[in-house]
Amino acid sequence: MLGIIGAIVGSWVGGFNPGPLPDNTEALRMAREILPGVNPPGELDRRDYVYGSRLGDEEWGPGYVEIPYEPDDGGTGTGEPDCSLDRLARTNAVRQGWEGLRDVTELRCSGWVAQRGDVVIAYTHDTQGPVVTFYRSTTGATVGALIGALAGVLAGVAVCRPLSRRPLVLIAVLALPGLVLLPVTALALVVAFVGHEGPVPELWTYWPILARLFFFYSPWWPHPGPSW
Repeated sequence: MLGIIGAIVGSWVGGFNPGPLPDNTEALRMAREILPGVNPPGELDRRDYVYGSRLGDEEWGPGYVEIPYEPDDGGTGTGEPDCSLDRLARTNAVRQGWEGLRDVTELRCSGWVAQRGDVVIAYTHDTQGPVVTFYRSTTGATVGALIGALAGVLAGVAVCRPLSRRPLVLIAVLALPGLVLLPVTALALVVAFVGHEGPVPELWTYWPILARLFFFYSPWWPHPGPSW
């Protein structure tokens, strides 16, 4: 439990000063480097929040600028995304200095993620065509979470040593909250690391979910009962 708390605190400290998120003009300029001569038909989708919840619990993370592209006819006519720009985008990304290209698993087209400085670019697809998304890098928050987790585990060992002579007390203190926090934290990490097209979300942004599960869905918390 102290390892989880340490990871959350370390994630917050490590990502306290995030890298720059390009403004709309700069984002369009960088997108034109990836797809020269191709103009996005719609508006940019911008989220300037850094951490926490803005409109709902599902809205957290490093913020992003999303630029959707569509073919001239509004689609391929088959209900499948247009993949014709994939090779051009990948070639130009390498040419423009985007490094660490990592493939993203997609059903039909070729998606990838790369980084330049403190900005991450994700090239993915929706049902119509490619989507270019710019994120802040979350490397600092991830490193901070790992350091905080190690520090929390060491602190937990030191705290629990005096209680080890009283195993029933130790079980009573740790068993119930552990049954709630450990599986949920493990699930959150799996979701964050597996198949995520952007940077890994900061661990501490999950604390509202963990707190709710701990305080409102724990075995010892009284059930409110039916509303009627």
